[in-house]
Amino acid sequence: MAMNNMAFRGHREKIGEVNSGNFLAIIELLAEYDPILKQLLQLPQGKVKYLSPKIQNEVIDILSEVQNAQFYSLIIDTTQDISKCDQMSQVLRYVSIERDPNTRAKQINIHEAFLGFNAIHDQSAAGIEKEILAFIDDKGISLDKCRGQGYDGAATMSGIYSGVQTRILQREENALYVHCAAHNLNLVLQDAVAEITEVSNLMGVVQHLHNFFGDSGKRWEILSSFTSESSVTLKKLCPTRWSSRYESLLALRFRFVDVLKALSKISLVATKKSEREEAMGLKKKLESFQSIFLIVLQTKIFSSINSLSKLLQSESMDLSKASHLIKTALDELSNFRNSFGEARNNAVLLAQKWNITPRFEAKRIRTVRKHFDELCVDERLEDLEERFKINVFYRCLDIIVNQLSNRFQGLNRVVQRFEIIQPAVLASASDDDLFKAASNLQQKYEKDLSSTFAGQLLSFRSALKEDIQKLSSVKDLARLLIVENSALSSNLPDVCIALLLFLTLPVTVASAERSFSKLILIKNYLRSTMS
Repeated sequence: MAMNNMAFRGHREKIGEVNSGNFLAIIELLAEYDPILKQLLQLPQGKVKYLSPKIQNEVIDILSEVQNAQFYSLIIDTTQDISKCDQMSQVLRYVSIERDPNTRAKQINIHEAFLGFNAIHDQSAAGIEKEILAFIDDKGISLDKCRGQGYDGAATMSGIYSGVQTRILQREENALYVHCAAHNLNLVLQDAVAEITEVSNLMGVVQHLHNFFGDSGKRWEILSSFTSESSVTLKKLCPTRWSSRYESLLALRFRFVDVLKALSKISLVATKKSEREEAMGLKKKLESFQSIFLIVLQTKIFSSINSLSKLLQSESMDLSKASHLIKTALDELSNFRNSFGEARNNAVLLAQKWNITPRFEAKRIRTVRKHFDELCVDERLEDLEERFKINVFYRCLDIIVNQLSNRFQGLNRVVQRFEIIQPAVLASASDDDLFKAASNLQQKYEKDLSSTFAGQLLSFRSALKEDIQKLSSVKDLARLLIVENSALSSNLPDVCIALLLFLTLPVTVASAERSFSKLILIKNYLRSTMS
């Protein structure tokens, strides 16, 4: 029932009553065919039957492996329910080792377990901290095992002086805070669009296009007649998930001619003057070469960011993989900055499909008043293409590249702390550097790692150096030691602990956000007045 999002409780919590709820109704049905269960239901009032709502919740919680995990990380996010009450989504990230019947390690799994929603009435950092500590205590989990915190960038959560992450860190010094990588990525794109008027105007046109066709079944039918019901069609811009705007731009990029054909037809056959004028206005905006160039540019940028965003939201993602993927996207966009000619050629090819002249339109240049002590007048670029290249193309990519470098410094610092257990570093570092870095890591985690950690890491590298050189992630390294060389892992317990600890650290709060889609099923309109 829990897996299928079915409500357990009903109007009356009593066997034999109407509307007793799904759980008790199923129990009554099973009792018709199970004499032992039927005998239990016939016990007099006051006898223990284990059917109360509290027991129901405990049965669900028993399925959780969190209490048996060596470490865990907190992933917290909040949203409003239908009654405008803040609900805190509680997710714990932990690592489990799956074993066969002979107790041999078979697989390493990374979990992000959703443990429930909790109403928040005090939205301050102190209030949220109190709720987090209460839910941890209620689940019977020790805060001493917490090694990571994953929140969004709100000051209440991430503040370095009195934010939730600082308050938890004061209670457990090794509970490292990691700013959600997916939120950071959204902010990168948001800053790039907000800073450049031309790009912001293009997003407005894309949204206007969808609204124009989507608000009328007849207009959408005209568009579909040209696109042949292709899966690549106009899509609404998501106001929060900026990376998802890639699909909207992709549809316009590869259905550009079809969209113009549909607009042309509507401007000719529509019976309403306002409809004809709106179609002609959108058509005129799209027939600008600058708009075409921006569509090509933004599609390229969003294609790199969108794939990165989707990969980051995976439960199995770890910080080293995330750091590597971000660096790859950064390098790709940095190289694209030097490809203005290639981008222009793609824009020209797209323009030629509708016989649009590949030329930037001249606009009035805004001048700056000259002050009496200035030596020369304000100089502006005369060449229209050069002006677009500097003010839009370079500027947009520079903002994104700089933001990708600056916004993920915190994530990179955490990865740097565990650099010594990254396969590439572990395989190539000298013995002296390896011993020094391992000792530094052990001093930071004295409660988890013994003083023999550095020696164990050297032994691990000596025994499996050739295999380590072939690996690319910490999870692969953990699988090599714990699963493929289980006999060796029993002699290197601290190395196993270090690997599992790193995999426990959160990357995004995507799992908490995914739980929001189920909140409407739990707290729907009919239940909005329930406590």
